[in-house]
Amino acid sequence: MVITMQKRKLRTGGKNLAHMLFVNIVCSAGMVFAQGDMQSMPAARVQVETAVLRDMAPVVTVSGTVVSLNDSRISAEVEGVLTSLANVGDAVDAGVVIAQIDPRLMKIAVTRAAANVARLESEFDYRERQLVRTLELAQKNNASATLVDESRALRDQAMHQLADARSALEQAQGDLARATIRAAFSGHVVERLAAVGEYIDVGEDVIRLVDTHRAEISLPAPISLTRYVKPGMAVTVSSGDVTRQHAVRAVVPVGDAVSRMVEIRLDATDSGWLVGTPVQISLPSDVAVTTVAVPRDSLVERGSQVYVYKVDNEGSAVQVPANIVTIIGLWVGLADGIEAGDKVIVRGAERLAPGQPVEVIAGSTATASQ
Repeated sequence: MVITMQKRKLRTGGKNLAHMLFVNIVCSAGMVFAQGDMQSMPAARVQVETAVLRDMAPVVTVSGTVVSLNDSRISAEVEGVLTSLANVGDAVDAGVVIAQIDPRLMKIAVTRAAANVARLESEFDYRERQLVRTLELAQKNNASATLVDESRALRDQAMHQLADARSALEQAQGDLARATIRAAFSGHVVERLAAVGEYIDVGEDVIRLVDTHRAEISLPAPISLTRYVKPGMAVTVSSGDVTRQHAVRAVVPVGDAVSRMVEIRLDATDSGWLVGTPVQISLPSDVAVTTVAVPRDSLVERGSQVYVYKVDNEGSAVQVPANIVTIIGLWVGLADGIEAGDKVIVRGAERLAPGQPVEVIAGSTATASQ
């Protein structure tokens, strides 16, 4: 009985041992097959960028707004009935007519002033000739000194009256010209502040004109950041899925005593941002450190893991864990695993497996540099 049980146990143990050997053989064969299959796979088409050494600093994000350098409420300089007005949304160049005030009364004033000037010119010419004749008589002792003085005074009065009349004519001509309201700068009409047919007084707003070509980004920043933000340096500006680099134009050297903030202006001329767009700006908050940086597009996230792929000398993808030091705009600083000059994959990495062969396609900076 005992001998029979031992034989059964031995047979069972033999079966288990055989099963384990079979599993190990199959697994080993599967690994070999997987490796061989990876090498036989067609090369994945990818785009790459070159890792570089960059001076990178930790940043803080502040909110800002795109503003126009010229945002004006154009007002009337003369009074009268408004006869025409540009439409909202019209794009205008500097000097283009954007509003018109009825000029009839101004034209009458110009005509009257011109007639007064002509009259006083005749009067001045007569007084000038009268003084000359009086002086000739005085040289022959036929005119007294009193008569000479009187003739000179009348001539001078006529001269001053003529100067005053000419000034009145110039003013009337200026009023006539100002009845036509022209754009002081190129931009867009964004608001009509009056309506055609209304009687407009001097100084009354008629239209709002915004310069859409010359724009800046205005942002309040803590005073403590001014030691790291300098004019001319480029900072990252984003709104939605759009990210751009803009240069700091000025750091206003006066802070608010209550908020402890200063205003920073970024140059955004011809940037494509709409005036009034809210934006997020990344400002340095500490001294920059030099680190190996890769484009942000090279990061691949799978679950809780973040890594990058670089291309080795054999043209295969090598997976490297991303030990991130800092992220500044479109660049990511890494502590290790990537060296300056390495080619990191920025397009096509999501479908790669470690060791897979790759083909670098056109459009990569690495391709352009080779």
